[in-house]
Amino acid sequence: MRTDMLEGALKAYRKDADGPLAERLRFLEGLSAIQSEIQSAERAYALTGPETAREALVTGQPLFLSAPPVLPSGEFVAAVQRVAAYVAEEAGLDEPQAAALREADFAGALTEDRLEHAARSTDVFVAEVAEALGASEGADLKPVTVAYVLISALVPVFSAGAVSALEAVGGVDKKAWTLGMCPVCGSPATIGLTGEGTKLHGAERTLWCGLCHTEWEYDRLRCVRCGNRDTSKLRYTYIEGDPAHRLHLCDVCHGYARFVFADELGIPVSLAVEDAVMAELDAVARSQGYTPAGDPESTD
Repeated sequence: MRTDMLEGALKAYRKDADGPLAERLRFLEGLSAIQSEIQSAERAYALTGPETAREALVTGQPLFLSAPPVLPSGEFVAAVQRVAAYVAEEAGLDEPQAAALREADFAGALTEDRLEHAARSTDVFVAEVAEALGASEGADLKPVTVAYVLISALVPVFSAGAVSALEAVGGVDKKAWTLGMCPVCGSPATIGLTGEGTKLHGAERTLWCGLCHTEWEYDRLRCVRCGNRDTSKLRYTYIEGDPAHRLHLCDVCHGYARFVFADELGIPVSLAVEDAVMAELDAVARSQGYTPAGDPESTD
């Protein structure tokens, strides 16, 4: 996690931010401080067989699938409990929801078996823990809240492992990895970056994973969700007055991805901060009938 870039971006945005955006940035600043302390703990991570891993990338297998980072039970439970306490106090939950989160038995739900498979299938891991905690839409403890806490605690562990994994394979070759999901942890790309501000090998467009903070090159004229290359079915749109933050919409799968246009931004770029800044674009996309993952059944 690049705390220097994050702090620079937060400082720039705070000058004019108010209302919901100011609250999101304040919350992010506190959460990032906790994540940085979690990440500072020394953890061994080794990607066994770098050559085999490079070959796996060519076939679309993310690095963590074959060599997931280890989550020591006691250490990770403590991290989750710390994040949960922060979310309960600072995320604006109503009191019954905040109380339910404070009382959640994460120590009991985060079993060794579940932790062992967290990196290989994060969605399944999150769903199993939420179920073990009794989270449901009709209860005070919501699945979405549990998911947010768990993912926030995983970020510092996964991002540290991602750095080691990428060093072991010498980075990700654009020709070897052509997917819109992360080459390290396999999560769908969270946001993208385009323009001269893109620092990765001079690429015109890169994608960024919010789970392990990996950034990788991606074709400029291609849907992030379904891979469609028909430019007549692809377009960018943005909220009037803010061309730096855009939606890339695909009329084949009806999916979308959020992009930062660095040349239009004019301030330091931290993709973790931009993720929070662009939250309102999700509602814009959904109002037009587009979804984050798109509809695979609508593609050929």
